[in-house]
Amino acid sequence: MTHRFARTLFGTAMMVMTAASPYAQGQTVYEPSANDPGIKGVLDARERVAQAARRADWTVVESGFAPDVVVNSPTNRVVALADIVARFRSGQIGAEPDSSDDRLEFVGVRGDSVVLMGEETFRPGKNAPNAGKLVRRRATDIWKQYGGVWKLAIRQATVTSVE
Repeated sequence: MTHRFARTLFGTAMMVMTAASPYAQGQTVYEPSANDPGIKGVLDARERVAQAARRADWTVVESGFAPDVVVNSPTNRVVALADIVARFRSGQIGAEPDSSDDRLEFVGVRGDSVVLMGEETFRPGKNAPNAGKLVRRRATDIWKQYGGVWKLAIRQATVTSVE
């Protein structure tokens, strides 16, 4: 099954399933399985943060990041938590409502981490770089537990096209 996620800002809002083969045709590959408690925990945490971002609840959004998070951002800079939160609050990170789609291609447990890989497509909000244009980017997220709570620890996002 392919799992496509309608996405706003930072996570999933809706999941649609279709049949396909792994990777090349868009099927989400789960290792060890979609029922793994770590994978379920990360996808739940991701959704909680996405809903908070849509409500502009920046306290909850910030709580979704590890205290030592590091992001190789699509603005071609390496950033830490303070910069990420400031950019969310100012609207520099954000998408137009209902303009986002996430295609997770790989979700897997690696040691004490859960790795998410795929493509994000969205229209950035008015204060964000490339505002109003269709942006596609490849992303890798690594989630870890902190005090029993799944948090985004490492992220790489690279813009692949802007239309």
